[in-house]
Amino acid sequence: MITSLILSAALLAQDLPDSPQPYRPTTTAKGNGPVAPATGGGVGVDAYRRDYEGPKNSQELTYDSGIFQAYASKENQIGNMEGSWVVTAADGRKLVGLELRSENMVSGRLEGAWRSMLAGFGMNNSGFVSDITLTGRDLEVNYFVGGARSPTILNLHKDVDQVWRGYMLDTKGEKTPVVLTQVRPGA
Repeated sequence: MITSLILSAALLAQDLPDSPQPYRPTTTAKGNGPVAPATGGGVGVDAYRRDYEGPKNSQELTYDSGIFQAYASKENQIGNMEGSWVVTAADGRKLVGLELRSENMVSGRLEGAWRSMLAGFGMNNSGFVSDITLTGRDLEVNYFVGGARSPTILNLHKDVDQVWRGYMLDTKGEKTPVVLTQVRPGA
């Protein structure tokens, strides 16, 4: 303890400047070679127009090719029924929304989910589609509403104008003429 007090007193006794002082080298620094001419500054990122990397080697090209093939394969697996669909009545009322998925290359199987649109947005009936059959230009979608013992059936045919038209057969046996339309992103 006494030693630290003596050292502190010695430090306090030094004649120190009142404010920080800039560094002043005692000798001039010398390089080890000739000085390069001034270039006028670095190249900004936006001004750089070349490729940052050299040409790809065979291993990198093989990797890139595999990525592109996997992407193309996945694109081919997405069938023409993939996406969001709306079933509307002849008067334009939205009845049911469908979300369909298909894996054409793997199994050719369609699967999906449905949601009633009769009450607008909110707590509507919804569930999984129990069975989807696509044969040529004919599509049948079956799903169960609530605790119904028989399914609601959408029976549709793709017309020459590429529109799916048909009927919805509810659990009471009533047929309603319907049109199935795909919902496009941003539309």
